[in-house]
Amino acid sequence: MGAITATLDRSAGGARRGLNAFGRACLAAARSHRLYLAIIVLYALACVATGRIAGASEVVAIRAYAGPFLILIAVFAVAFALGHALWTAVAVRPKGSLIGAIGRDLRARILTAPRIAGFLVASALAPLFFSTFGSFKRLIPVLEPFAWDPAFASLDRWLHGGVDPWRLLQPVLGTPAVTSAVSFAYNLWFFVLFFTFIWQVMSLKRPQLRMQFLLAFLLCWIVLGTVLATVLSSAGPVYYGRITGLADPFAPLMHYLYAVHEQAPVWALSVQERLWTTYQAGGIDFGSGISAMPSLHVATSTLFALLGWRVNRLAGIAYTAFAVVILVGSVHLGWHYAIDGYLAAVLVAALWYGTGWALRRRARTGS
Repeated sequence: MGAITATLDRSAGGARRGLNAFGRACLAAARSHRLYLAIIVLYALACVATGRIAGASEVVAIRAYAGPFLILIAVFAVAFALGHALWTAVAVRPKGSLIGAIGRDLRARILTAPRIAGFLVASALAPLFFSTFGSFKRLIPVLEPFAWDPAFASLDRWLHGGVDPWRLLQPVLGTPAVTSAVSFAYNLWFFVLFFTFIWQVMSLKRPQLRMQFLLAFLLCWIVLGTVLATVLSSAGPVYYGRITGLADPFAPLMHYLYAVHEQAPVWALSVQERLWTTYQAGGIDFGSGISAMPSLHVATSTLFALLGWRVNRLAGIAYTAFAVVILVGSVHLGWHYAIDGYLAAVLVAALWYGTGWALRRRARTGS
């Protein structure tokens, strides 16, 4: 009996020490993420206040993405567990129990207190952040009706020798197989976005690089996707005729895409129609809201490329290639004017290097 009691006491003591260590790790993570967390909270409060002032609180839903985000986390966890098990079995080839080897590696490298604490603190407010962005995006035409499309279309033609950029891409991309492949790659953006965010949230290797990415990531959505998107309110080529009521120079592009869709899937078309239907109804839907300038797809893909080159050459090449595909696809699929992507890439690079400079200066001064 005494031996059993002693064992239980040791187990309880170990559990208490583990909980204390985890608590300290969470506090340390909260301190190191205080600016990151403050930005998200202030962004959400600004959205609620803006919605009330504009008399459009019905489109503000800052809890909308909580459920989908949790589902994505669960799917990612299952995929990671299966991938880790396969890697252990094929690459490590442990002696003895495979399950035991998997468990030991997870406890030693992945399920550590600092890593879990960093993940929980950095991801806890992510649903709030993305829901706030979606709410602000739906507020754009309320705050500033779409008015810049004719100017951006004209500037696009001027920059490209008097020709719409989509026409310049047609000789290269204008076949059903290529267009369908571009549409598929463009749809992959969401998964690349989620993977890269979770990768950095879980990373412990380079704390300053990780924080540079997380802060630049937030600023990308706030500065480009909310502030500039409102000031430069535009709907994009796909909606040009519907928004402006003018002769539509992008009608041939859309006719081509619909013709391709009869032979090979062009997933962008159904998304574009869903967004338009939701916009007209003034409703709230996952990913709803229309905005073209600047392109958040190109901005975030450029940010991933900048991160990739800091990690290693292979990651830099892969992310850069993906960013180029997204830029080209944004024009070819009618989502964006080319200048939406050009401006986005330049501005996100400024945010990336500016954030890095500020963090290095903060580290030197100890503030």
